[in-house]
Amino acid sequence: MAAFADEPDPELLLRQQAQLEAQVRQLEQRSQAHQLLAQQAAQRGIPLSTQAGERFHLDRVYLARLAQFLEQEPGNAQLYLQRAQYFWDRLQGDPLALPEPDQATAVDHLLSLALRDLDIAIALDPYLPEAYLLKARIQHEYFGELEQALATLSPLDRIAYRNPQLHLLRSRIWAEQGHLESAFDVSHLAIELAKQNQSPADLFDAYVHRGLMWASICDFNLAVQDFSRAIEAQPQQAEGYYHRGMARAYQGEDRAAAAADLGRALTLWQAAGRGSPELLEYVEAVRMELLQ
Repeated sequence: MAAFADEPDPELLLRQQAQLEAQVRQLEQRSQAHQLLAQQAAQRGIPLSTQAGERFHLDRVYLARLAQFLEQEPGNAQLYLQRAQYFWDRLQGDPLALPEPDQATAVDHLLSLALRDLDIAIALDPYLPEAYLLKARIQHEYFGELEQALATLSPLDRIAYRNPQLHLLRSRIWAEQGHLESAFDVSHLAIELAKQNQSPADLFDAYVHRGLMWASICDFNLAVQDFSRAIEAQPQQAEGYYHRGMARAYQGEDRAAAAADLGRALTLWQAAGRGSPELLEYVEAVRMELLQ
């Protein structure tokens, strides 16, 4: 009996099934190897430095629990994302400081593990926007791989176009590459989407970023306006006051207001236990100079 015209080729189906099974086996092997590396890192208690210079150890109990969950659910993309997010979060601190030289190798190793976790998460669930965003952030902010980060973001145009973080991160990369016109365009889009989504955190980030771009071309009036909008969105975030204070200082029109902003930033950083001693000392020095 002749096959129907739209009936799939059995041989093609078998080949596709074999390819899929091979991919699954490869993924499982990568997963097992990665779990072993993460467990070894946790057992060694690798001492790291946050960007604020504070030493810490990985939480071995937490990582062991995650590894146990992954053994039970090796196809759970959220668990891989969770572990990668943990590695990234542990390395966040003072955004104006870099890791200490003797810690760079350990940090590189952990973030490489995070990227591998994210690759597995994306392979398991290609519709997981958070995995693409975190991978692009690590590529851009830590490894300086701008083109790779842009490539990582590309699938989100199809699956998460209305996510403000997509356009904000792309704007940051384009601004760093010198494509300011395109960077401004997508920053406007990020702001509008954050408003529509009623996301104060995204709105804060987008306004601060656009304010920094205005400041980079010495338009401090527009920079102050955007930093003020960021403060309205999240008044307890020190960075909004810090950036507005510095922009006002460059303006030179209201030194007292600039000093007040920097003082507010210092208070919030100290209350939250954030900011390196070097950063806090620098901001206090600028504040005192403005008051003279």
